[in-house]
Amino acid sequence: MNYRIQLDCNDVVLLGKETFKVSRLKHLIQEGIRIKLSHYVYDNKNDQRTHYNVKTSLGGVGIIGEYIGFNEIQFNSIRDCQILKIGSQGWQKGKLKINICISPHGNNLDPVCLEFSPDAPTKMESSLGDIRKLVENGSNAHHNNI
Repeated sequence: MNYRIQLDCNDVVLLGKETFKVSRLKHLIQEGIRIKLSHYVYDNKNDQRTHYNVKTSLGGVGIIGEYIGFNEIQFNSIRDCQILKIGSQGWQKGKLKINICISPHGNNLDPVCLEFSPDAPTKMESSLGDIRKLVENGSNAHHNNI
């Protein structure tokens, strides 16, 4: 995922057969993570719910008498998708990187971050590539003449 396109909250994402406005997709991901992290952990030995929820239990691990705490937990996913940007000519295929960071000790989730990388370069990117080639060829020709 080299080249990334900034997504506007009103852009549309096609994931599989479902379409979402970027703002709605971010909300649904955040809500889904929040619900999963709020579930309580069960103690299989006593067959009862503990006082820890999933989010709290991910706050650290005990290793042979030492406790290692975590300040944040990151969830990442990369999915094939298509993007319809406001004012564009049509759908663009690429990869959507979904990232969310969570503090196991805080009450709020950080915002969901979405990054889009197109499979094919945009016209502007290919034009810039053409300009770079011309500049490189021109400077190489200049050095060869010296």
